[in-house]
Amino acid sequence: MWAEEVHVSRPGTGVGAFLGWVLLGAGVGAGFGLGILGGLFLALGLLVVGGVLVVRQGLRPAQLGVLTGLGALPLAIAWLNRRGPGQYCAGGVTGASDCVAQSNPWPFVLVGVVAVVVGIVLFLRARRPPGPLIEPRR
Repeated sequence: MWAEEVHVSRPGTGVGAFLGWVLLGAGVGAGFGLGILGGLFLALGLLVVGGVLVVRQGLRPAQLGVLTGLGALPLAIAWLNRRGPGQYCAGGVTGASDCVAQSNPWPFVLVGVVAVVVGIVLFLRARRPPGPLIEPRR
């Protein structure tokens, strides 16, 4: 076996670690998106956890999963506004209707998809091994 055939995985390049950071990013986004005091504390707590992990581990490619996870918030907002733009009235059980003003969901879809795609692409590019240490003979 030649030296250039040995592949050693770098720390922080695993898909499992990336998915963990995605969950952390989605939790931060959900916490800020809830708009209640408990959500704010959840988001701040998760930011502290993420900060401690970064300080202890150093920067790793898997941490780009936070960007992908943060894309869940605008996608959730787009889903809640899926009948927009304009007024949407839903009939209740008693026959009364409840009307809400909904905004256009497409800007939220665009922001969410861009965040998810950019996070995944940056992670895949960062986890690629560096080029060969020596030039191959010809």
